[in-house]
Amino acid sequence: MNYDDSDMKIVPDRPSEIFDTSEGAANAFVREKSNGNMDKARVLGTQLAIELTAESKGGATLFGVGAFDNEHTVKQRKVMFAYVVKKVIEDMAPNSIVAQSALSAFYETIQQTSPEIYELATDTAAFSLYNLSARTSPEDPCAIGNVFALLCDREDDPVFVRYGCELASYFTMYCTQVALRVQMIR
Repeated sequence: MNYDDSDMKIVPDRPSEIFDTSEGAANAFVREKSNGNMDKARVLGTQLAIELTAESKGGATLFGVGAFDNEHTVKQRKVMFAYVVKKVIEDMAPNSIVAQSALSAFYETIQQTSPEIYELATDTAAFSLYNLSARTSPEDPCAIGNVFALLCDREDDPVFVRYGCELASYFTMYCTQVALRVQMIR
């Protein structure tokens, strides 16, 4: 009788090698919990989700809505804001454990508050375009504006490219300020 052992794992000579990574993560979690970063991360994620789901002009995504905007562009502003939130949290959190906690709170709050906006905030196709633009043109501050214009069906429209660039700058500044206010420990 033949047995297929292709799914078998080989145990290392030193069994602790298996647990070093998870033990390090557990220690990091305990450290971040005890210094308050985990609670601060959840506050950060929640605050940014509230900005995204705000229905009045008080929300950051609705700042400056004007003549160029319609229902579609307002939705695309929300998608861009969610992308910027993810980037800012990943860039500013002291480590990936804290970043994941903040992002979890962000997405959980959005899902509870507005399932429609949750769908926008988790638009993987749009996020892929934004990620691609950041990788291919890291020195071009308006690369994100090109993606915004494309998603608004205004590709190659210099006004919309500039509009997207300015929105990205504003959203980044805004999210960075919120992240700094929670005062996570590095």
